[in-house]
Amino acid sequence: MRIHPILDIPLCAKCQRNDPDKYQYITKTRAIDHYRLKTSDLAMLGVHEVDNPHYKKAAPMQLYLLTQVKQVARDKWGTVEPYIVQLVTFTDETLAAFLQDPALMKKLTDDEFERLIAEFLEARGYGVQQVGKTRRKDGGVDIVAWPDAGHLFPFLMAIQVKHHRTDRKTDVAKVRDFHGVLTSQGSVFHMGVIVTNTSFTADAKWFAGNNQHLLRLRDLQDMERWLRNDFDNPFEWREIPNEIEVAPGIKVEIPKSSLWRPPR
Repeated sequence: MRIHPILDIPLCAKCQRNDPDKYQYITKTRAIDHYRLKTSDLAMLGVHEVDNPHYKKAAPMQLYLLTQVKQVARDKWGTVEPYIVQLVTFTDETLAAFLQDPALMKKLTDDEFERLIAEFLEARGYGVQQVGKTRRKDGGVDIVAWPDAGHLFPFLMAIQVKHHRTDRKTDVAKVRDFHGVLTSQGSVFHMGVIVTNTSFTADAKWFAGNNQHLLRLRDLQDMERWLRNDFDNPFEWREIPNEIEVAPGIKVEIPKSSLWRPPR
């Protein structure tokens, strides 16, 4: 009988043979590739280091328990299906097709569109956690995002995704409800964004405009810029004033124009 190197419990060979799935290992590389995880996602898990059987001079292999890796994937993506099978949907060719004909996004399922937004955020350096599958109780938040480690001031952002199969606009009731989530007692979010693949009603824009210190609306035109990787466009800063007055007669200019770089 030996002590399991991760679970730290006595484990005999017979017990391990009788329940192999419970004690199966997965390498760090496969855990990241198959389940769309990052090193930071695995940081809290126990790890077992062994000599690399293929390259004696290589760094030790890092092994994780597959059951624990699957739980991390389930918590992050709402599924334990391997990333290669379940989650790789948006190839460069697919994104190019969306850019050429944005109406194609209407043909996505609600889950697929939500995943597309999550991938946009992740590609721009955010940690991303999908709350759950669509049409499941989620407290009015579809995605939680935060800056990756290395940013000086971390913050939590709530994202709600509104996918439409027609030209239907997202109305003010949906925007008010989401604002209520952001301002509810005990809310931990520092800002919120509603993303839709169509547009917003005039009333929805008016309401968001009066609450833009906390709330952002992003529509199909914004997504077209995202597909072009035009994230530095000053229109993304439209809720930020060009100038602020911090005290009587003391004004600070916000030079948004200097942040813009033409798309490559």
